[in-house]
Amino acid sequence: MLRKPRKIRFLEPAGRPGRPFNAWIAHWPLLGPIILATILHEQGHDAAVYNENVSGPLERNGPAWADVCSADVVGISIMTATASRGYELARRLRAAAPQATIVFGGPHATFMPEEAARYGDLVVCGEGENVIGDIAAGELRRGIIRPDPPADLDALPTLRHELMIDFDRLIRSAGGRETYELPVMTSRGCPQGCVYCSVTRMFGRKVRRQSPEKVEQDLRRHQRQGFRHVFFYDDNLMADRAWTVDLLSRIEPMGLRWNAQARIDLHWMDAHRRQRDEDLLKAMRRSGGDVLYVGYETIDETTARRWGKGYRGEETLRKRLYEDTRILHDCGFWIHGMFILGPEHDERNIKEIVKFARQAGIESIQLSVLTPLPGTPLFEQMRDELIFTDFPGDWDYYDGTHCVYRHQQMGIAALQRAILKAHRRFYRALRPGVRRVAKVFRADRRLRDKLRLLWRHSKLAPSVLRQWRKETALFLDRVRRKGEAYLLPPSDAHGKVAR
Repeated sequence: MLRKPRKIRFLEPAGRPGRPFNAWIAHWPLLGPIILATILHEQGHDAAVYNENVSGPLERNGPAWADVCSADVVGISIMTATASRGYELARRLRAAAPQATIVFGGPHATFMPEEAARYGDLVVCGEGENVIGDIAAGELRRGIIRPDPPADLDALPTLRHELMIDFDRLIRSAGGRETYELPVMTSRGCPQGCVYCSVTRMFGRKVRRQSPEKVEQDLRRHQRQGFRHVFFYDDNLMADRAWTVDLLSRIEPMGLRWNAQARIDLHWMDAHRRQRDEDLLKAMRRSGGDVLYVGYETIDETTARRWGKGYRGEETLRKRLYEDTRILHDCGFWIHGMFILGPEHDERNIKEIVKFARQAGIESIQLSVLTPLPGTPLFEQMRDELIFTDFPGDWDYYDGTHCVYRHQQMGIAALQRAILKAHRRFYRALRPGVRRVAKVFRADRRLRDKLRLLWRHSKLAPSVLRQWRKETALFLDRVRRKGEAYLLPPSDAHGKVAR
């Protein structure tokens, strides 16, 4: 039966200003709201997405706010770090648009549904594709629901990124359609079980994939729209080797380039690291592989085991990581290395990570604070150590940038300053950059894009670090109000922590 068209608006709230990750989040939107908007658009509804990271605060944009307030349904997708802002938007909407059904979804709403239900009418836990039509039609209005995930990802329509308001502005800021790394996603789930990650709790450890034929079809449609570079959001694109090689063989004649998240040891076929998957490496090289976002997390064997990283091999972890980085560099990849510092780490560990990254020739890095997110084993393990527990307001700080618990080795102040200093020390090399300039020009990229990438990193890092310094000072003031001794390591606190 044909349903009456209705007006649906999806919102991606912004996080705290000053966070270093904002520069990247503003470049790559969440795909969940775009997927749901695409489904509803194809069903004949008036569906659109507002992303505050691109368009700015909604309530400060008169036409945008009026548009959202006139909707029949408003879906708000929240990560933990954007939950507080999402709830604020819901409160404003409740007063300004009492007719609208407010629906919360996303990872945070999935793991904290009772909390989200205090601010909205309906909470969707998990994946919403199977119920979004009923929600849009007004057949689901209240409560907490846990729908079955879509069994066949091939049934999902090709994403219509243009349903995001100001998407053209985002493309222009990236230099145009040919250079913008268009986000796509071909699978859900991850076979790994890292204790700090909510992906497996959200999507499962059994990876569900679209067929290579479906992905090729979607990419060809994006290519016809002028896009030449894609970013695979998949948490583990290379988990199924045969599937990946098939997909990359289809991409190769298209002349696209692609970025992806990947494990650093993706090319080894056995636990003893004696058999390399040369077919996979050749397919990656030939099909336009460009940037890999690699979750190294740690260079310490003990920490890797504790966090469930699943690294394998007989040499030291540091040697294995160095070798794996070299192999991927030989394939022509630019590597963005992501590392995490936990309560067991001190300034020596931070310096060693920077030293490793520079020796390995990693092009860009990101050092994060181990953060216990709702829905992860880590959250339960660290619950008694948390000092930021005034929820939902304190969720702002659960973003990988702020230490929200007692830090046993350094204290919060020394940790935050050391991480900031480590980024400055690493990125300072980008400015004189003779070695890095040579490396960029040896990579397999077109000259214009090599220059653009180098310019982007050299200009972005200083501005991000300036904002981060201000945010760090504000955060340490907030910690001080919770208890002066939290700023110090336990050996210096002398029991002065405010209880």
